Amino acid sequence: MRPHTTAPLRSRIRQGFELNMRRPSVLIVLLMLIHNAQAQPLTVDPETIVPLPDKFDMEMPAPDVPPEIARFQGAWIGTWHDDRHILVVERVRPDGHANVVFAQSDSALYGMNREWWRGEATIVDGVLTMTGFRTFRYAFDGPDRLYLTATIASGGASGNVTSGALVRADAARLAAGDRPSEWPWPGERMWIPHLTVRTPDGARPIMLEATFYPPAGSDPAPLAIMTHGSDVGRNQLRSWSFSTEAHWLRDNGFAVLALMRRGRGRSEGINGEENFGRDHDGSLIDVSAGITEAVEDLSSAIAYAGKLPNVRPGPVLLAGQSRGGFLSMHYAGLKPGEVMAVVNFSGGWYPYGPVTTPYYAGAGHGAAKKVPQLWLYADNDKLYSEALIREYYQAFAAAGGSARFELLHGVPGDGHLLRLYPDRWRSIADRFLTSLNR
Repeated sequence: MRPHTTAPLRSRIRQGFELNMRRPSVLIVLLMLIHNAQAQPLTVDPETIVPLPDKFDMEMPAPDVPPEIARFQGAWIGTWHDDRHILVVERVRPDGHANVVFAQSDSALYGMNREWWRGEATIVDGVLTMTGFRTFRYAFDGPDRLYLTATIASGGASGNVTSGALVRADAARLAAGDRPSEWPWPGERMWIPHLTVRTPDGARPIMLEATFYPPAGSDPAPLAIMTHGSDVGRNQLRSWSFSTEAHWLRDNGFAVLALMRRGRGRSEGINGEENFGRDHDGSLIDVSAGITEAVEDLSSAIAYAGKLPNVRPGPVLLAGQSRGGFLSMHYAGLKPGEVMAVVNFSGGWYPYGPVTTPYYAGAGHGAAKKVPQLWLYADNDKLYSEALIREYYQAFAAAGGSARFELLHGVPGDGHLLRLYPDRWRSIADRFLTSLNR
């Protein structure tokens, strides 16, 4: 067995003390080294590391560079698909050509490794564009803020869109290794007090994490709430900004709140949505406990967000992915007076019809024709078969529910990720939102 290294280290330090008792400066240095060694963290989350070159080759824009091009020059820090990202525009030319440094962190979710590289970009009509396997587009979303979209340009996942936001940073400090303790986020992070669940000591409500996107204009706007799917396993603690969907909804005149339900992201509480009821042989017989929890979380968000600045009081639009789409539909059936409309992306609570189909019938009966709904599914969904999706819709419609049902074809890869391909659904969804009585 290899001996532990602490004892030899202490022996050498003791010898140093004995040899240098009359040399206080050396003693001070030794004490500082010991303190720093003890304070060094044992582990570092690899997704917090964004590598960069030791220095940047920065060049101030020449006087003949148009202002709409020159404003991109400098360092930018933020997110891409909710992972950490840095862009440094080292120089820009009057014709719109730019030299850039692109850097990103590890991403377990997307299977990407941290890296940095130098490349070239072009700036045309207020958009900085880099092309390759993905096409990156950065456009100003405020005086010192960029909105990023990254679209896979070719191959099996062509059209897949991810997004993020960056704010201006100090290039010299970034090159020296400085990173913010709190990484810039695409929207305004906020904390929503739960209406019914309190901390174990009963002192206060648990808090749910959310991201708020104020409306694009200055006038109050109706509210849209977007929420996530199950996110079980390694990704359930990940925060989602839904920045792509939020910008789409803002473009259509909404203020947007992206909600993380309890035990997800930074939301407090315990995720109990997987507390399925099972028979003695292990077969699934009940999902009501988890659905009830999710309804309570969404009720808390609706009550809180209706009082936010520039949010117009009244019914809200509910949108969601997978389990979030199911929750939006189900909530509209329970409380149709609170819901303006529903946009359901690949909605489902669990792919088992005997237990879950009755919820679609109940939602159809409760919402009837009072809540307009758009259901967006793909025929190659790897969680929900086409037959099960049609069973859900038929149960909903037979009970009196009214929804525009779209089963889309040719979605790349897993159709359950339909929301990542806006070119397949955005024109349909834009028409649906335009038709709403707001």
